[in-house]
Amino acid sequence: MLLNRESLRYCNYRGDFCIYSAVGLFQMNKLIAAILVSLLSFPCFSKGKEDWQPYDLKKHEFALSGAVFPGRYAFGYDFDFIPRLYSPTYYASVSGLYDNAATYNKERSTNTWTFSYTYNFTRIFSLQASLSYEGGWDEYYSRADDSLVGMTECHYLTPMLTARFSWLNRNLVRIYSSVGAGIAVSLTDEYYTVSDDGVSTHPETYISLQVTPVGISVGRKLFGFFELGVGTIYVGGCFGIGYRF
Repeated sequence: MLLNRESLRYCNYRGDFCIYSAVGLFQMNKLIAAILVSLLSFPCFSKGKEDWQPYDLKKHEFALSGAVFPGRYAFGYDFDFIPRLYSPTYYASVSGLYDNAATYNKERSTNTWTFSYTYNFTRIFSLQASLSYEGGWDEYYSRADDSLVGMTECHYLTPMLTARFSWLNRNLVRIYSSVGAGIAVSLTDEYYTVSDDGVSTHPETYISLQVTPVGISVGRKLFGFFELGVGTIYVGGCFGIGYRF
């Protein structure tokens, strides 16, 4: 078969194109391989034993936390309308309805503050003993001149024992759930400015429960944590700081 000049030129072009294509593909593969090697050697992608070792368990923890929305306040304090000295039928009387319409109230709360000690039996199971405080005030004012008519205050101390289960353990991060039960001791006082009289009730006790579906702590010895839960200690969120040793 005879090849003319155009045919030879076409063959040379195809040959050069194939050579250039092969060289380009080889260089591209080298570039991709270099990128992969760089990524795999980078610490974030390394799966060495040091980076993925189990959580360094410390047996003891002390922590202080505050609740975003205190539990007793969320469920309602056992505040009563000011004239508790009256008979129960007073509220349904004309005088009671008049006094109720003649006053307005303002409520205040300290939020809930908790000091706790935790003993970690294993990486998964822990027991926590805690003491929580929550205080609330309900002040009544006259609508006529905004003068203080009376005030009721409640203070709650709640010792609680909590079982905690950690379902993710890493060097810096733990994720856990917990459930606790205890007894709240309530102290209630009432003051009446119009009669200079007041009532101090005897301490009362209530069953307290707290469930935390998810909590997360970040840090090693010194750590911060945030929890989402519902119960008589708090409803919503709780945050705090602690120390492990």
